[in-house]
Amino acid sequence: MSTDEQAPASGSVPNAFGNALAWKWVPSMPSALKRAHVHTLLYALRSMASASGELRFADRKPMTIKAIARAAGADEKDARDRLEAAIRAGVVKVAGERRRGRTALYVIMPTPFPEWAAAVAYLEGVKQEREEARQRREAERKAAPWTEENGGRSPELEDGENGGPPPELPGPEQKSERGTAPRTRTGDRPPNGSGDRPPYTPGGYPWGSHDGAEFVSQPHLVDGSRDQTGAHEPNPNDHTTWPICPVCDRRIMPDPRRPDRTVHARCEPHLATTNRERHSA
Repeated sequence: MSTDEQAPASGSVPNAFGNALAWKWVPSMPSALKRAHVHTLLYALRSMASASGELRFADRKPMTIKAIARAAGADEKDARDRLEAAIRAGVVKVAGERRRGRTALYVIMPTPFPEWAAAVAYLEGVKQEREEARQRREAERKAAPWTEENGGRSPELEDGENGGPPPELPGPEQKSERGTAPRTRTGDRPPNGSGDRPPYTPGGYPWGSHDGAEFVSQPHLVDGSRDQTGAHEPNPNDHTTWPICPVCDRRIMPDPRRPDRTVHARCEPHLATTNRERHSA
């Protein structure tokens, strides 16, 4: 088609719409609408409208938002907002009613007095709503999952939780004494680690070796003798019933291999020497 054939017919709706847009609307249009490229959308609608001002395809189907956005050089979201601002200004209307899932039919209107203030108010409201939504998403993204904003609670432990106070680590000014043995408790035995020693027990341990153990001599019975002390049957679990060595005067651990032992193995040479001296004398 030629340029003359593409131009709207004189007296048609697109012709009147184009004249008003170029000579009246754009010069008096607020700068906020120009920055939003509303006038660019209106020029695209004028070039696509039929003689009656309707936006239809060749098959008479209403033009979609996607087609209008492509002609205006914008994405669908911006094209929808600019089209709604034009409707608020009164230069575009919707034929019939809008229904979800159905393409609306838009019609351009060469209105003599557009309501540009209503169009500006609508775009500013949309901009503010989107900015608030963006800030909420940003806050939710940065917020920790346990913050009160997300309905959670702080992971800090309360005083006295689980039946006791929260653990406290010693500060740098607190100096604990090292190298001391821990206090003994019933059923416990202190560890023999570096810098520690087991508590001293008078008389040694009953389970120690009878050859290397150094037993503290036990007090003698006032009304008894050594023969009376050793006359009792030795009890491995009671060292007070063990016989006393006549040489070193210390207890002798019972040995099941030699139940009749009355002298320490280390004391036997000394006892033999003493007996020889007595016989020689």
